[in-house]
Amino acid sequence: MRLELNKMRNSLVDISDEKLVKRYVKGDLKALDALVERYKKPLFSFFWGLTKSKVDVDELFQETWFRVIRKASDFEQNSFKGWIFKIAHNLVIDGYRSQRGHLSLDQASEYEGGLQTLGDTIPATGIGPDDDANNHDLRNAITQALDKLPSEQREVFVLRMEVDMSFKNIAEIQGTSTNTALARMQYALSKMRKLLKSHRPGPERNL
Repeated sequence: MRLELNKMRNSLVDISDEKLVKRYVKGDLKALDALVERYKKPLFSFFWGLTKSKVDVDELFQETWFRVIRKASDFEQNSFKGWIFKIAHNLVIDGYRSQRGHLSLDQASEYEGGLQTLGDTIPATGIGPDDDANNHDLRNAITQALDKLPSEQREVFVLRMEVDMSFKNIAEIQGTSTNTALARMQYALSKMRKLLKSHRPGPERNL
């Protein structure tokens, strides 16, 4: 059974998201399975970064796909990735903003295969693998810096660093301009750079 499932996934791996949506609308349930598998980690990463609650992540993930299923026949956009993360964004805004937790760079994913933490995505700051104590202090400092970001900047950071989304798509999700999305990322990094300056051993390096 598992071998057949793997063969099915491999046969769909080179098909674009948009074509998979069209195939699903025509009745191909395997196309939907392929999309769910393809976006499981990015969506979990996005929701986990903004809620840090397994219950919320599970509920948000399921509701995202319920909405995709309900609206699939109306999908006419150029980017499925942008569309599904717009749905995810709206869910967080609509029902979970008041419960949103803080980003944690030390919290590992609880899901199959694991996910990088936000701390893993920050470029190296000169700390070697043997400097565990200093590294822990820096990660705590990064967590505190992220906690101080406005919600819009924090979301841009997660979408860019965790989901690897383009600023154009981030802007569409947040309902703003690309320049604004870029500015929010710039402000976030600038603020973090200042807050982390005292934690950088040796020559300063860019975030």
